[in-house]
Amino acid sequence: MAYIGFLLTGGPFDSERWRTAYELGRAALDQGHEVSYFHYLDGALVPVADQTLPGCSDSGLYDEMPTEKFQELIADGAEVICCGLCVDARGIDAPADYPEGVEVGLLPDLADIIGEADRVVSL
Repeated sequence: MAYIGFLLTGGPFDSERWRTAYELGRAALDQGHEVSYFHYLDGALVPVADQTLPGCSDSGLYDEMPTEKFQELIADGAEVICCGLCVDARGIDAPADYPEGVEVGLLPDLADIIGEADRVVSL
């Protein structure tokens, strides 16, 4: 099986990049592939727990928050790493704000993913 790496730079509510990354990773995991995510820049906001977007759940736009989808991926074996510098720059308190299984790393972790993955998708 292949090892697929994802670099996610978009925030949870500025585009649908997170959903594309989720769907591709979900499909890869379902096919038995190894999957890793590196959340960089505003992508570090995607797995923050207890997110809400008032009014959007009523419209059906965000029935599930991005963090819930990434928690599913973690439960199914995906690795999720957030850039520590990006976390600090955005005022995220990693132990309190990230759910279990979300790791905090640095750019050498991204370099490892790029070096080891069979394919890397940047969104």
